[in-house]
Amino acid sequence: MPIRVVLIDDHLQIHKIVTSLLGSVADLQLVGQALNGQEALDVCAQYLPDVALMDVLMPGMDGVEATRQLHARQPAIKILALSSLQDHESIHQMLQNGAVGYITKSSLAEDLLDTIRSVHQGRMVFSTQAIAGLLDAPGSATPPAFHLTERELEVLAHTAQGLSMPQIAGKLVISPSTVKFHIENICQKMGVRTRSEALIIAAKHGLV
Repeated sequence: MPIRVVLIDDHLQIHKIVTSLLGSVADLQLVGQALNGQEALDVCAQYLPDVALMDVLMPGMDGVEATRQLHARQPAIKILALSSLQDHESIHQMLQNGAVGYITKSSLAEDLLDTIRSVHQGRMVFSTQAIAGLLDAPGSATPPAFHLTERELEVLAHTAQGLSMPQIAGKLVISPSTVKFHIENICQKMGVRTRSEALIIAAKHGLV
């Protein structure tokens, strides 16, 4: 079965580009389109996609609020932020509200298809520009002490490699629920809500 995708963006040119890109392969299918956040909620409720491509700046309900509501209503849908913005605040807000990846529109042609596939497989994906925006975030000169245990550092390292919770459990010979417990502890110690944010902070401070 192809990966079912919904596109939410207020620029018709982006709709044309994404339609063309997804139409060129057999394993991805564009099943619905929307122009703003409110339409996104309706279209996703109707088509139940695997992946939602979500713009950040849109009239009416923007991508941040739409991501928050969509993630709360249908957490199984993988939300991939798709934006011209690459500043830390925009990326952070999308990740904090449920997005599992962030790519810039300038990298569409090169990255979009493989990024959708990776996100569908449970990986967190960021374009080079998005990573640069996150790593350029203001911070203190002294790295914070997160007090991660050796096991938590192992889980963090495997997560950074794109492994899923069951795969990490197999590598470390522990249960998936234990992996989830460690990830929750990591997020709590780092003061973040998502694995994506934890990975970015870990990269910024040389932990992965």
